[in-house]
Amino acid sequence: MSEFLGQVEGADVYLITSLIIFLLVFIMATIYMIIMPKETVKTISELPLIDDTSYEA
Repeated sequence: MSEFLGQVEGADVYLITSLIIFLLVFIMATIYMIIMPKETVKTISELPLIDDTSYEA
């Protein structure tokens, strides 16, 4: 696979761009989880254990 990418002109741009996009999404998800209200985290973590069908936060 790396031999194929080494022969393609400009492949490094796509590789670096995809890495940057992945890192940005991962960092944004981490920041979102940090600033999420603790009550919401508690509600989400208990969802698999709740027997009723009302998922009100």
